[in-house]
Amino acid sequence: MEKEKKTFVDWVKEHKKELIIAGMSIAAIIAVIIGIKNHKALEEAWSSLRKLVEKNPEAIPTVNTATIAEVTPVKDIVEINIVTADRIPHDVAEHLRNLPEGWKASAEKIATAAEHGYDLSPGQTWVETYRTGGLAA
Repeated sequence: MEKEKKTFVDWVKEHKKELIIAGMSIAAIIAVIIGIKNHKALEEAWSSLRKLVEKNPEAIPTVNTATIAEVTPVKDIVEINIVTADRIPHDVAEHLRNLPEGWKASAEKIATAAEHGYDLSPGQTWVETYRTGGLAA
């Protein structure tokens, strides 16, 4: 059963473009069929919309666009420096860190952790105190 699933997934990946084209084609065919079946209703809706526009052309919304002559240039640019908590310099205490899968701590880090009273598990390392934050130079 698992092998069948893998082969099906592989087949789908191999034929992705064809499946997308087939899906879009089916959707287009269904839209055409629905359009043909509801042709009279669509014609009635379109003609009633046309009559409404002919009776009241002011009801059609217009878009006001600004021209370049109407744009006022900005004379003074205000610069705002925002300092967030992650940019404020601060010290990070020494601690254990979990490493990515397959990584191992160096012999030096294992010894340093032991000096601080910690026995590292596989996939862990020791991190010394360091300073972080502040703006990048």
